[in-house]
Amino acid sequence: MIRLRARPAFHPVPALAAAAVVAVGVAAGAWQAGRAVEKAEIEARSSAQRDAAEVRIGSEAADAAAMDGRLAVARGEFLPERTVYWDNQFAGRVAGMAVITPLRIAGGQRVVLVDRGVAAPGADRTKLPAVPAPAGVVEVRGRAYLAPRRTLELSADADSGALWQNLTPQKFSERTGLATQPFILRELGETVPVGLARGPDRPPGASGMTAAKHRGYAFQWFSLAALAALLFLFFTFFHHDKPSRES
Repeated sequence: MIRLRARPAFHPVPALAAAAVVAVGVAAGAWQAGRAVEKAEIEARSSAQRDAAEVRIGSEAADAAAMDGRLAVARGEFLPERTVYWDNQFAGRVAGMAVITPLRIAGGQRVVLVDRGVAAPGADRTKLPAVPAPAGVVEVRGRAYLAPRRTLELSADADSGALWQNLTPQKFSERTGLATQPFILRELGETVPVGLARGPDRPPGASGMTAAKHRGYAFQWFSLAALAALLFLFFTFFHHDKPSRES
């Protein structure tokens, strides 16, 4: 039978341990809850931009943040001789090299980097796949996205050739001297170049840490803190009497 203790059984070691668990749980839960709010705002903004009307990409520099997630169309000419291969990229379950070809926008000299799809690497990674680009003036429709801020780069000269470990429009502009729009246009459409694969049209990181996952982790941390506090209070103020055995 559970009874209230006549005097609380307070011991400093369990008390400190419980206080530490409660403090860690509350702090971690609060951090996860804050991240959930931030992610919810990002997801709402991303959803609004993805649902916005298609925008035409001009030869003037665009606002990268305003373009992120937007459906866009660009008219111009591909520069296949400037194609680079972005290593360690994915299209659905296909892992390989994203084929990035700049498109010189009609009416100016600025280019936009077009992500045409992912090529699976062969046995010899030094032999890059030849992916032809349409000649002449074409229109390319796709989804604009920002390149990751940080990616793994094995060495400073790892992408000195056409195979790059790390790609951003700024880096491409510095290497080639071409004025480049500050985002990448992931080409959409039913026609996919031979040898390439394209994943579903969804936001980058959609399968990663979402606001819902952060809220779930926050609930777990707060629950841990609450459990530690309840157990400490129970064992401090209550005790369990074992029933006596009659001989």
